[in-house]
Amino acid sequence: MHMAQIQASRDEKVLELEEKVEMLKENVQEGKKLQDMLCNERDVLRTQLESVKREQSTMQRVEKLDSKFQQGMNMEYLRNVLVKYIETQDHEGLIPVFISVLEFSADEKRRLEAARARLTSVWGALGLRR
Repeated sequence: MHMAQIQASRDEKVLELEEKVEMLKENVQEGKKLQDMLCNERDVLRTQLESVKREQSTMQRVEKLDSKFQQGMNMEYLRNVLVKYIETQDHEGLIPVFISVLEFSADEKRRLEAARARLTSVWGALGLRR
């Protein structure tokens, strides 16, 4: 009878171990599924990141080209205003254009206005209009 109890105890232990093994197999399967899912998500995120980087690079190139275009337009405009300034006597009307195009600071604008006022008074005192 003692042998029967030992055998029953062993059978019970074997059954418990088999259940644990089965549970561990299920955990491994779930882990593999989770790993596959995470790998797929990682691949999707990598693809999205590459796409965002390409888009960012494109945007930077477009902004750079736009900036160069704007600078070229401003340079052409400035060149035309300078020619008009030299050719005509409309200095009063063209100085604000220079201030705007060249984006003078408030201090620079004040200094330019003061210099213009000094020159105007000198030419006026001489009886010449500038």
